[in-house]
Amino acid sequence: MTERAEGGAGAREVTLWVDPVCAWTWITYRWLREVAEVRPLSLTVRPTGLGYLRMESGPDAAHERFRELSPGPVRVLAAAAAGHGDEVVGPLYEAIARRFHTAGGLYAGLHERVRGLDHAAKRAVQTELLERARAVVGEALAEAGLPAGLEAAMASPKWDEKLRAAHESIPRDGRELEVVGVPVVSVDGRVGVFGPVLSSVPSGARAGALWDGFTALVEEDAFLELRRVTPRPAPDPTA
Repeated sequence: MTERAEGGAGAREVTLWVDPVCAWTWITYRWLREVAEVRPLSLTVRPTGLGYLRMESGPDAAHERFRELSPGPVRVLAAAAAGHGDEVVGPLYEAIARRFHTAGGLYAGLHERVRGLDHAAKRAVQTELLERARAVVGEALAEAGLPAGLEAAMASPKWDEKLRAAHESIPRDGRELEVVGVPVVSVDGRVGVFGPVLSSVPSGARAGALWDGFTALVEEDAFLELRRVTPRPAPDPTA
């Protein structure tokens, strides 16, 4: 399940594993599109429900309803790829994620809205928003020129095996796959890395400079992990 943005001769082959409901992944996706403007890069997008595949049952109804609803959008990516080809994944992902995370979108301001709430209250807010996701997905399907009937995949666990297969496709050099979430990026087939996690979208020369530093790290065999010691701010997909 892929979509490729051709980067020309000598382009780096980049694969990004996505879930449309994740704002951090949307920022990374948009950064990679910016990078493709200033560096030779071919981008492949693969859907995977990394979060819900590892999500455990919770003690309350809100959590259980969240577990039912959260895989809906990424299941639609899986169904679209199966029925209409891998090339539809990228445009459909963009159409769905944009409607979630840009100004006025379904998830706009979500991180600030749930800041300070306990786990149950956070899940209740997210569940309330996901109850309205079907309309968002329907609009995205229309934009991508795909059948409205694909909406039905949101409630169908039959697509979860496709998502698990995409999950298992993350390169890991034969080691156990340990992933904390999305975004996950692989450059030229190297071991996938979680991130980069960005608070906003660098463009132009900033996007290229960040790419250069990122690829230097992932190409170094000794590199394992890099993370700030301070709390993560709310993502700003509009900046």
